[in-house]
Amino acid sequence: MKKIISAFAIVATASIAQAKNLEIYESPTCMCCDYWAAYMKKKGYNVNVHKTDDFLKIKDQYGIKNEYQSCHTGIIEGYAIEGHVPESAVAWLLENKPKDVIGISAPGMPQGSPGMEQGYNEKYPVILMKKDGSYEIYGYFLGDQKL
Repeated sequence: MKKIISAFAIVATASIAQAKNLEIYESPTCMCCDYWAAYMKKKGYNVNVHKTDDFLKIKDQYGIKNEYQSCHTGIIEGYAIEGHVPESAVAWLLENKPKDVIGISAPGMPQGSPGMEQGYNEKYPVILMKKDGSYEIYGYFLGDQKL
């Protein structure tokens, strides 16, 4: 019995260590933000949604330029996740942890991106937002698939 309990404790500890805690700041009335939160939950993230009329403060706090902004901002491991970013891009960011980057963004609200699946899918860029205010294209996506 002690072996079973010890094995369970090891598995539980490993699961907690690998937990991906995502804080999302959004408008109280935005439904597409809720759809993106649900998408990230399905991908295994622990999601905590903050519905607030003051959600733009987090964008200022992280230095997210207007042209990189979207309807919601996620914060995970010190990085900003701006808008409807596919989970694979978030996973890449967390695995690689680039030092000169404040986060990753799908600027605007691209049709067909995770949480925005209404009608057609458009090709859209996902960008790395750099600390110096510039950006770099991470890749182009259709839906949540990198092209």
